[in-house]
Amino acid sequence: MGAMKNIFVCCILSLLFVGCVSVNLPGRKSVPAKGVEFSSPGSPFKSIDAGNSDKAWLSSSTGNTISFVSDCGGADPSLQQMETESLAALSNLDVKSDTLMFNGREARQSVATGTVDGIPVQLSLLVFKKNNCNYTLSYGGVQKQFAAELKHFEDFKAQFKAP
Repeated sequence: MGAMKNIFVCCILSLLFVGCVSVNLPGRKSVPAKGVEFSSPGSPFKSIDAGNSDKAWLSSSTGNTISFVSDCGGADPSLQQMETESLAALSNLDVKSDTLMFNGREARQSVATGTVDGIPVQLSLLVFKKNNCNYTLSYGGVQKQFAAELKHFEDFKAQFKAP
């Protein structure tokens, strides 16, 4: 039963991470960034098709996910709005955020805990804007499994380069 719960939560989290709301203004078309450089997370992460993300990976060990979404030429939300939209589906939300420099731009890094269908989850987000594009890098999973693979996300962020 525990494995099924983890798979269910992972599916929900995959949709949460990559389902960031994007508002398109008339005459402006939103497209993914081109020329993004990154290294895929290593084992136990495997690439998955998550639909709304540029790229996403799922851990076969814990069910944790790593993903990134880019949105170019569309809306121009604040970093706070990008964070809020990314966390909107969580209940009982507790967020700790810091501002830092990432890829030569101001960024907002957050760690959030909350629940999805009553299951405790934890997320790490990094949102930033560069050259008319919005980026959201995310990592998360069931709260008790979160710390186990956080290093994979830290390594992913260290290798991520927006054009």
